[in-house]
Amino acid sequence: MSLRRVRFLAVILAVLVVWGVVLPRLATTRTVRERTQWLEQHQIDPAAMYYTELPLMDRILADE
Repeated sequence: MSLRRVRFLAVILAVLVVWGVVLPRLATTRTVRERTQWLEQHQIDPAAMYYTELPLMDRILADE
């Protein structure tokens, strides 16, 4: 097997581990659960937020 193919398989394996193991475990942490609950309580759709708005959004909501 060529070195290029081994590297490709290593990258694929790393993506699968992150996607299938790391992210699901991260989703069960207290911090993520609390943030998700807070977003739901304030009826904020996280999919509709842009990355550039996130720091500003916290300041805006803190002023409520």
